[in-house]
Amino acid sequence: MRNIKYGPLDILNNVVFPCAQGVYLISERPALEGVHAVLCAKEIAGMLNGNHLTLSFYDRENFETHNEGKDLIANWAKSIGLDFAKEVDISIGVADVLVYADDLGIFEIGTTRPTKMLLLLKYIAKQDSPYTVHFWPYGTNKAIIFKNWK
Repeated sequence: MRNIKYGPLDILNNVVFPCAQGVYLISERPALEGVHAVLCAKEIAGMLNGNHLTLSFYDRENFETHNEGKDLIANWAKSIGLDFAKEVDISIGVADVLVYADDLGIFEIGTTRPTKMLLLLKYIAKQDSPYTVHFWPYGTNKAIIFKNWK
């Protein structure tokens, strides 16, 4: 695997903005939200460049609603014999879906605040067992996946 360097603007445009775009549209302070997103992106880029996490993008099925996205994951997990749980409270908040496999898959569907993204990624970067965080933003058929294992 080649080592790819990510800058904060790469992470902002390709990861944070697609996941958090709803926040920008409804924020009372769009300038502060933008600065906050850039700072989160800078920290995420640092974790990637420090080889604490890896990043990949995959195609995924489209869905219309939050519940439809959760059901897609649940049905996929069932179809291959994996255990899963919906709306699980983990140490940094509620995860939409957890899938228990060789790694623990944490799925976030739709709009995700930059702070929650950063907290999730810091959390898995510190774990000794394999974790994967899947972000499935609205408005795209791309899944954004971070792993703490290679």
